[in-house]
Parts: sequence; structure tokens; C-alpha cells
Amino acid sequence: MRRPYAIAAPAGLALVAGLWDLASPPVWRDEAATLSAVIRTPHQLLHLLQAVDAVHGLYYALMHVVVALFGTGEVVLRLPSVVAGALAAAGVGALGRALGHRRAGLYGGMLMATMPIFSRYVQEARPYPLAMAATIGVTLLLLRAVRGPSAAAFTLYGVALAALGYVNLFAFLVAGVHGVYVALSRGPVWRWCGAAAGALAVVGPLVWLASRQTAQIGWIPRPGPAETGMLAVELFGDVGAAHPAWLGVAPLAWALALLGVALCVRTSGGRDLLALTLPWLLVPPLVLLAVSWAAHPVYVFRYVFCCLPAAALLVGAGLAVLPSALSHALVRRAAVAVLAVAWLGLSIPGQLDARGPDGRQDDPRPVMALLASAARPGDGVLFAPGKARKYAVVYPGVFERLDDVALARSPESDGSFRGREAGRRVLADRLAGLRTIWVVGHAGKAALSSRRFDLLRRSFVPTGRWTFRGMFVARYSAGGSPGSSPGPNRPLS
Repeated sequence: MRRPYAIAAPAGLALVAGLWDLASPPVWRDEAATLSAVIRTPHQLLHLLQAVDAVHGLYYALMHVVVALFGTGEVVLRLPSVVAGALAAAGVGALGRALGHRRAGLYGGMLMATMPIFSRYVQEARPYPLAMAATIGVTLLLLRAVRGPSAAAFTLYGVALAALGYVNLFAFLVAGVHGVYVALSRGPVWRWCGAAAGALAVVGPLVWLASRQTAQIGWIPRPGPAETGMLAVELFGDVGAAHPAWLGVAPLAWALALLGVALCVRTSGGRDLLALTLPWLLVPPLVLLAVSWAAHPVYVFRYVFCCLPAAALLVGAGLAVLPSALSHALVRRAAVAVLAVAWLGLSIPGQLDARGPDGRQDDPRPVMALLASAARPGDGVLFAPGKARKYAVVYPGVFERLDDVALARSPESDGSFRGREAGRRVLADRLAGLRTIWVVGHAGKAALSSRRFDLLRRSFVPTGRWTFRGMFVARYSAGGSPGSSPGPNRPLS
């Protein structure tokens, strides 16, 4: 008899974790891009995808429907990711059962649901939880096709694999994982090759279009030792940035995973689990790291977030076999209880970090509060860089009072996130007569181009700068009047 709790329990726990304080994390720049895209008309959205962001087209289309039906509130925008996270946790349980390790799936799904890194990504309006759930679904179809080889089974698998590529192009790397698994398990390699080749042909146009839009990921730095080391922390559940890794769940997850690997090696059924999880855990990150080192930087952890279920299955396998290594039933129960309490206790700091202002790359809320209180209707605003203009969509009440002096063509008309900006002469005319200019931008970026900075300081002087997490606001006043400061500031140099 099937036991549905191996699927239902992880899904329920993931749903609780995802809904917990869902509106608390700040809407950061990537979520602002989602909102900017999905509120456009279908024609404007298609223009955007053709110009700069084709890889997220399927997700933006889904969210366009969600927004049209339910509005643009933070919870509404993030709820599809929460649902996808619950499906992914259920999928880990289903994978464990399909591989003959029901308890590994049950424990792995529940542990994944309580990982801080899981909450970090299922609580934002981006496609990565959906890509994870889709990756698990395609993997389940592969297992079904390998164990009951037929043209229909592999056709369905190939169609699903192609769809996965359109959900997230980097998640398509799981095709290589599946190839390794089929070879190691002595499955029907040629049938898999045919299905994978067909899927690649379908995804090919997206690959070609994405290769012409690499400017969208031009900001990614070449990964160094720190990013590579952090990968091991994040893949095993911890956010890793706001507190030392050894204070989180990652070290405990490593220990359980190593135990699971050691004990799975001894059994034929365990080897099947390892043949799937180890390539899944290693192949996509190593491919992206190798490409980043050899050619163009493309590695960011969220691009391999879909590998988290592999780590969860290994951790779940370790927890599943641990009680069997203990002789007394009471000792076994006590060991599982102690580990569960330890895991929850170690996850709490990361869970709080993921929901706090430090859980994202930037926090625009204090910026908007400052502008709402200090900027006057008719003041000018400059965005640095122009992509920061996405926040005007998230906080229209703040920016509709200000004059976007550099904007020549709206992002919607331009098929971009930043819009098209005016030339030097037009900008000079627009600056004339203004008393105050606010510069809003991303910390660590050049505030303005040298030409625009020279143009600005001809008639304006810096009278304040406020720096917040990932963002800054600078105020320029005409005629050298310092004006009143809305809070602690330091003059611009």
C-alpha cells in the first residue's frame, strides 16, 4: 500500500515555511524586474523577451496571468514560488519512493523544506523554485522511462525536458545528469540519447537567442575560491552569508550526507540512489564553474538551485540509515529526536536572515522612506545605473511625484528594463530650472557617467548622500544651498 505522507508531509512543511512571514523580505532588484515585466501588455512583454530577457519568458507569461487575476501585491507575486517549493519538497519524497528509499525521500523532503536556503528562494518572485520543481518532475519521468522503456515514455520525457529548458535554461544541464545516470544504471542509452537530442533541438532557438543577450549577465564576476567554497555551504542548505557556515545546518547536513553515501555504497538499491544524486549534485555546478573560468562568467548559485534536491536526498538517506545502526529502539527514537531538534535549532538563524533586510542583495525600503519624506513634488531624479529605474514600478507613489529627467523612452516602449535615456543636450535643458536632483542607484556602481556628472555639477552641488544595504541616495541642490538633511548624511566628494 502506498503511504502518501512521504509526499504530503514534506509538501505541507514546505508550504508552512514558505508562507511564514512571506511579505517580510524586501522586494529587491530581481523581483522588481519580474514586476516590471509582467505588468506589460503581451506585445510589450514579447518585445522585452526578444530584446533582453528571453530565458525567463515562460515564467513571465505565467506571472502575467497571475498578476492580471490577483494584482501585484508582494504576497501574490511570491505565492507561485511558494507553491512550486511545496511541489519540489513533495517531489523529493516521490523520488525517494521511486528509488526504493521511501524514508530517504520523506526525511530529505522535510529537511529541505526547513533549509534556510530553500526559504530564501521560495520567498521571492523569481523562476528558480519553479525550475527546481520542474527538474524533479522531469527526473521522475526519466526513472519511469528507464524502468519501463517504451517510445511513449521516452517521448513524454523528451517533451518535459524541452519544457524544462524554457522554464530555466541552466536547469537544462540536468540532461547531462540524466545521461550519466542512464549509463551508470545500464539503462537504454540510445533511447535516452534520442529523447535528449530532440529536446535539445527544441531548446536550440532559445539558446541562440539567449547567446545574443549575454549583456543581461554581464555583471556576473568570475568565481573565486570564496564563491566555490560557499557553493558547498549553499547546496547543503545554508544561506552562508550572514553568519559563519559552522553555525548553520550545513555542517550537520555534510555529516548526514557522508553517512548516507557510505551506507548506500554497500547496497545495490543504494547505488541506484547515488548514481542519480551524485551527478545531479556535481555536474551542473561544475559545468557552470568551468565555463566561468574558461570563457564567460555564468555561475551564480541561484542558477544551480535546482540541484538542492540531490543534496536533500543524500542527507535524508543518512538520517534514514542512522537509526538502523543503533540497536535499541529507544535509543533510535532519541537519536532521531535529537537530530531533528538540532537541525531546527541550527536553521533558525538562517531562516531569520532570509526573511530580514540582510536576506537580499539590496533593501530599497529605507531609500523609499527617505524620498517619500524629503523629496518634494517636481524635484528631479536620476537613476544610476539606469536599471535602477525598475524601482519606479514597485514604488509608483514615491516616483510619480518626481521628474525622471534622463528618460527619453519608457522601458515598456524600449523593450528593456532601463528605458532609453536622453542625450547630454536634452538632459541639460531638463536640468535647467530645477532646484533639487536626487540620484538613486545601486551601491558599488558608478553613480553617473563622467559626462553626466560634469553636467550635473555645473549647476548643482552635492548636499548629502545616504547609503543603505545595496543602494544609495544622493541629493544635489542648485546654487550651493545645503538645505535641510532628512537624516544622517555625508557629503559627496
